Amino acid sequence: MLVRISQLAVVCVLIAVTAGATDSEARFKKDSHELMCGCGCNQLLGECNHVGCPSSPVMLSQLSASIARGDSDEAIFHQFQEQYGPVILASPMFTRFNHFAWVLPPLVLFLGIAGVFVIVRNWKMRTVATPPEPNTPGFAATRDRIRRETQL
Repeated sequence: MLVRISQLAVVCVLIAVTAGATDSEARFKKDSHELMCGCGCNQLLGECNHVGCPSSPVMLSQLSASIARGDSDEAIFHQFQEQYGPVILASPMFTRFNHFAWVLPPLVLFLGIAGVFVIVRNWKMRTVATPPEPNTPGFAATRDRIRRETQL
């Protein structure tokens, strides 16, 4: 009975250790695919196949150390962004300015289209008064003569 309990304890410890390892490995893989390599090869950090890359091993070790310290993904990305600049992120982090920059152009476009529709509708609704026919003698005769001369 004591042997079974000790075996169960060893299995539980192994599961706990390997579960944590795969969790950090999966997080490392996910985070390394959200960062760009700093050498200028325009590849993701986790996929940089640049032979003799001076940046990839250093950055990967920094990422591994940050994950081992227990830093959050956001803290890691901020750290990399401060050190290497905003181009190090494969996709920009959503900040208030980014939300504003994504929402404002379509909003302005739709407001502009709505404004054009309102202006056109108001122009169409506007009635233009036609001038009255002059009551001068001979006007009707002159108009009839012009119509006859311009008909084909």
